[in-house]
Amino acid sequence: MEAFDALYNNKNQLQDKFVEFWDYTSKALTKNPYVMGFDPLNEPYPGDWIRNPMLLLPGHFDFYRLQPMYSRVFERYYKNDPDTIMFFEPSVWPDIMPYFGGVIRPVGFD
Repeated sequence: MEAFDALYNNKNQLQDKFVEFWDYTSKALTKNPYVMGFDPLNEPYPGDWIRNPMLLLPGHFDFYRLQPMYSRVFERYYKNDPDTIMFFEPSVWPDIMPYFGGVIRPVGFD
């Protein structure tokens, strides 16, 4: 939980390093005809929802934590190639709950 919080809140410049990684990676792969896009973070975990229960509200984590980070990453992709595609996803949990036959909640991206 703390590691994901550090990523989303840029503790110890972790998010800066994450963005630099995607800058480097997208520069290296953007002209590769077999790469159709980039997905910065697969199934992102919401972080420390025990200390911050608001992260469990539908869309809250997506809007306040993921969207700002995804925007920073996309700026680097776009700078390297304006035709690049970014695949992104909301948090699987709590946005999608596999209980009671499956509950899908609205995401918080605008």
